[in-house]
Amino acid sequence: MVNIKSVVDKLQKHYPDASHVAVVDRTGKVLHSRGKWDVKRDIKGVLADWTGGNAQFVTLDGIRYSILQMEPERFIATNRKNKGHLIGASAPDGNTLFIAHIKPKAKGWFHMAFPAVARAAAMMKKKSESQFIETKVDLSSVSETNIVESTTGYNSSSVLVQQPSMDPSLKAEIEGFLQWANNPQGLSGYISYALQQNNLQQISRLAELYNEFYQIFYG
Repeated sequence: MVNIKSVVDKLQKHYPDASHVAVVDRTGKVLHSRGKWDVKRDIKGVLADWTGGNAQFVTLDGIRYSILQMEPERFIATNRKNKGHLIGASAPDGNTLFIAHIKPKAKGWFHMAFPAVARAAAMMKKKSESQFIETKVDLSSVSETNIVESTTGYNSSSVLVQQPSMDPSLKAEIEGFLQWANNPQGLSGYISYALQQNNLQQISRLAELYNEFYQIFYG
């Protein structure tokens, strides 16, 4: 049996901004909890919303989080009043779920939090070879897809360089991005959040990305 406590220890050592972590099963039974976090009252409702896939927000331990992404294997949410962020990731067995509260001031959380929690969830597979790899990433020049690849083990970019055909994992990431872009709680929700927070760095980066997209299709 996988030592859940050990996996959570590794997660928080690798990504300290995951201040609270709960490992639960699909029925809502709490298998392990870390930090001053009372999830028992709300966890079944969160799981029901996650399974439904159409929720606009979830509430956990008295904090309401707006959904930015919600897929069967993951969800990403944030509190609009700077009380932190919420990340969920499914283990390979589909029955064990990792849920983490991310500190409000975590830098680059939107890019880094889910890959870290997903890696921990992957470690729940018996005899898993998944490990955290310590890397220093410059968020100003690396896309979310690149970060997910370097942290979770997907290597679509290197395959794409070596082969002229589309790599399946890269195609899946692009399709996932397209779904997120079309979801009102996805890309538009993230942009609205950046504007509401008056985050000049993120707004400037979004403007740069818009220009890059424009050049790709119209340059």
